[in-house]
Amino acid sequence: MAKKLKKKDKKNLIIATSVIVSMIALLTVVAVFSRRGEKVPPNPEGTIGNLPGNMNTGGLVCESDGKIYFSNPYDGGSLYVMNSDETDCKKLSTAVATSINVTGDYIYYFQSGSSGAAGLGGIRIPLSYIRMHVNGKRGFTMTRSVIVRAQVVGDWVYMEGTADKEHNAPYLIRMDTNGTTTETVANFALNPACAVGDLIYYNNVLENHNLMCLNTNTGTSTLVLEGNIWNPAYDNGYIYYMAPADNYQLRRYSLSDGTIEILTDEKVESFNVYNGYIYYQTFGDNPHLAFMYTDGSGQTILTNGNYNSISMTSGYVYFKDYWNETSLYHTYYGSTYYEPVNAALEAAIEEIQKQNK
Repeated sequence: MAKKLKKKDKKNLIIATSVIVSMIALLTVVAVFSRRGEKVPPNPEGTIGNLPGNMNTGGLVCESDGKIYFSNPYDGGSLYVMNSDETDCKKLSTAVATSINVTGDYIYYFQSGSSGAAGLGGIRIPLSYIRMHVNGKRGFTMTRSVIVRAQVVGDWVYMEGTADKEHNAPYLIRMDTNGTTTETVANFALNPACAVGDLIYYNNVLENHNLMCLNTNTGTSTLVLEGNIWNPAYDNGYIYYMAPADNYQLRRYSLSDGTIEILTDEKVESFNVYNGYIYYQTFGDNPHLAFMYTDGSGQTILTNGNYNSISMTSGYVYFKDYWNETSLYHTYYGSTYYEPVNAALEAAIEEIQKQNK
């Protein structure tokens, strides 16, 4: 006759079983995200992984080939995908995704752990920068370093990292998309977001914050514009940037004739530019999210308050409430109406319900 387990023994058995299940889950995750797998085909000349403005605001949204890949705040920041019209929204990965790039059949993103709804007995996915097929399979760990920003330029992934065991200070490396070759580009915080063709425009934070241009073919940098420049973003022949020394004005610099235009005198905290529009968040006594045309005309307040993570696609502008991490809104270009992204919310609820069964 079988003996009944004592309450204490039952508790120990449950704990032991949970540990074993968690270890198996962790080993499975490590195995899935450790394959070098297939050779990645070359990207077309001039390929970049995401819009400069999107990368400056966290790289939380990226549009490619009729799909929007995004970090879903309704599911703890997990990686999701939906059509550009927001139909067929589904989960790709449990990982919290930032610095999202998409080129060809591959997604590149930094995973900062598993989402709060991940389960698995508290298992946390290792910090790492991942290359994964757009179908959510064939994941490969490119690096386990903490990556602040990344941008795919041609057949290289440029990654800005923080100081760690291997680096005494922030740095920029580049790794080929196959993950076989790594090169050091800079031993300081060089933001690779503002890429166009084979060039990267950046502000020289090491010395004077001048606008510089890095030629990714030669590895050499040249001076473009003197001044205190912040968050440069390229669009249609102009570099848009914030000027901290002048009340955080938003300006643009013409690469063709060298002229500088002041677009707004408001204190700008963050901005994004694409599709003929600039969306920007101000700070001060009356903070608000506003938009205007790229020449500075038509300035309009969308909503009062503090918002961040301004991201742009062909059809929508996305943003989040600064005070509410589980929020995601969208608006149409030039509209003063905005609403929650219900497709993302409904897909997240469905996924969480699956996990709780």
